[in-house]
Amino acid sequence: MTSPNPWSIVPAADYERHMGPEGVDQLAPLAAYFQEVYLAAQPDRLLVVGAATGNGLDHVDPAVTRRIVALDVNMQYLGICRQRFFHLGPRLELFCTSLAAWKSPPQAFDLIHAGLVLEYMHPEPAVAQLCGWLSDQGTVSVVLQLPGGDPPTPALKALEIIRKAQRRVDPAELTALFAAHGLRPRRSRVVPLKYGQSFWCGTFGR
Repeated sequence: MTSPNPWSIVPAADYERHMGPEGVDQLAPLAAYFQEVYLAAQPDRLLVVGAATGNGLDHVDPAVTRRIVALDVNMQYLGICRQRFFHLGPRLELFCTSLAAWKSPPQAFDLIHAGLVLEYMHPEPAVAQLCGWLSDQGTVSVVLQLPGGDPPTPALKALEIIRKAQRRVDPAELTALFAAHGLRPRRSRVVPLKYGQSFWCGTFGR
């Protein structure tokens, strides 16, 4: 039996405090990178895996994107996301589910964005799912947390559980997994963060 995703127990206020300027200050760089890949892709159909409370969705143009699917394991996060982006109306479809449990027809999305989520799942089946859902001209965008740095210790027990549950994903191994499913790397770079931490950001396509 699979254990529940630890993010399902962290309240939204604690998540945003930890990820925001008072904590590790990663919300802004995550949103900036999402904006970059979104503007480059101009997707008709968008899938965001690990959408949380909707960080970055303010960059989505409803005149460009007719379908926006957001997945997260925390129902409270999705409720806040719905409130914040109510103007997107029925274009925004929210699903409280894990990636592994969610079903979609093949080639259903033109941009798939997965930011800081592969560290909490098995990368091999996750990559297989993402590749299967991507359109022929589509883009998969991934953000990984790289080792190193000295972030502040989470003050809350739930966030300490998150830290212990995290498993680093090596960018080279991830690139090989995508290659096995016919997706080649397009662009990648390392983004420096506060406290000596960094992101690896990469895009893949056929």
